[in-house]
Amino acid sequence: MARSKRKVPAINGSSTADIAFILLIFFLITTSMDTDKGLKRRLPPLSPKEEQQNDIEINNRNVLQLLVNRNDQIAVLRTSSAGESISMIPLQELKDHVKEFIVNPANSENLPEKEVREIPGLGNVETTTSSYAISLKSEVETSYQMYINVQNELLKAYNEVWNETALKHFSRCYDDLPAAQQKMVVDIYPMHISEMPLSDLKH
Repeated sequence: MARSKRKVPAINGSSTADIAFILLIFFLITTSMDTDKGLKRRLPPLSPKEEQQNDIEINNRNVLQLLVNRNDQIAVLRTSSAGESISMIPLQELKDHVKEFIVNPANSENLPEKEVREIPGLGNVETTTSSYAISLKSEVETSYQMYINVQNELLKAYNEVWNETALKHFSRCYDDLPAAQQKMVVDIYPMHISEMPLSDLKH
């Protein structure tokens, strides 16, 4: 006598989609993703329209032009009465180069002009002209890592300048100062960096 075949009970799959959806939500919530952190940079306030229309003449000595080409090389462009000159500098020397430009400790004729400016809370302070600028230009083919490295060196230069200025005027490190005194330090050496991409740098 033949055995009767038992029927295998069917699996109820009606809730499979719900379980998969719940698992998806769980992993989305609990998984951490690496994100690029942006650089902190405060933009200057907008000037009135009448002020924007006025052309501002900037002395060549007050502008530091940094060029980064597609080969991740850093060049300093100097403009003088004799014409333009380009010198290459390694990344390791960029911070000190920028720091010297910001402060001009020896009052060099090739670096920004010096002036006496009134700083609220400190009075008259001799410092670099407020019209100085650091111009950073890079080719679109410049590597992202090199761009970040250059930005970091610029920020390091400013941090060292601010820290030394804080020690000079308040005998405390910049990070240990209250917000009001930090503002005084930044008013002495404000951050003036302009950035733009270039597609036709010579290399």
